Amino acid sequence: MRLSRFTDIGLRALMYLGARGDRTSARQVAEAYDVSKDHVIKSLQALAGLGLVESTPGRGGGFRLSCDPSDVRLGDLIRDLEPSMALAECFQAHSTCPLTPSCGLAGALSDAERAFIDALNRRSLADVIRANRAQLVQLEVARR
Repeated sequence: MRLSRFTDIGLRALMYLGARGDRTSARQVAEAYDVSKDHVIKSLQALAGLGLVESTPGRGGGFRLSCDPSDVRLGDLIRDLEPSMALAECFQAHSTCPLTPSCGLAGALSDAERAFIDALNRRSLADVIRANRAQLVQLEVARR
């Protein structure tokens, strides 16, 4: 399983916003992680759509967490952000694999995906912010 760049940036943006605790611009997040501002904006917009981030437009605007990080389970978040959790073609609606109706591999992969999400759901956004707070704060200081 490999997370998309979109999900990776979204997770890191949430961690950054959570460590800061105040309104932050997409530019600040992009500079902290040395990634494209456009990619950060797309991820933050998706997070706002999920109700995790509040967006304030305009000159003094920016983004901030609009949820309690303890309530955000990482597995559920990743499932919400990932464009596709399909581990193989047979997981897609229009599979052309002739084995799809009776394939034993699909069941094993489905079990693995469930275990992946379950393992991540044992941690919250608050857990990863707490574990990385010093480094996240240093990102801000290093970019000044």
